[in-house]
Amino acid sequence: MEDPIEPTRGSLPAERSGGRFAAPDGLRDLVERLLDWLRGRRGSGLEDVSTATTMRNVVDADALADRTPPKWEVGHDVVTYGSDTLTDVLVFRHTPTRQELVVMPERNTRPEGEISFYHTDRKRGVRHLLSIGADSLAAALGYVLDRIGRFERLFAGRGTELPSGYTDSAEL
Repeated sequence: MEDPIEPTRGSLPAERSGGRFAAPDGLRDLVERLLDWLRGRRGSGLEDVSTATTMRNVVDADALADRTPPKWEVGHDVVTYGSDTLTDVLVFRHTPTRQELVVMPERNTRPEGEISFYHTDRKRGVRHLLSIGADSLAAALGYVLDRIGRFERLFAGRGTELPSGYTDSAEL
């Protein structure tokens, strides 16, 4: 009589034989080092974190929106500042044309200081630095609110040039 045939499984490769999540020694070593590094990071506390004042801390976009015409939205956005950091900016968006006027601090951590203006065309995906500026956030907001009608005409194709000039808070 013949011996019964018992089904058997083939042997598993060495990297799988140690359990469900076993891995080759090199990968296992890499994971261990990564876990050790993460455990070491757990000890770092909030005292290592620096704080900075941003546009969001000093401008109430909702209150500002109450002072703008109905076809405009006002909000905050985060954009690249220079080549490496991010900064919070204020955006006046003309919703019918998808054009924006971006109010950006010239120094990332001084939102109430000198301000640069950018025009963003969401249809074309381009942003241009404008030849206008302000020496303070208050002057910049006053400038935008005083000239928002001119920007609207320009964005809608009824104007020919941007309202220009560097605004000084002494002029307001």
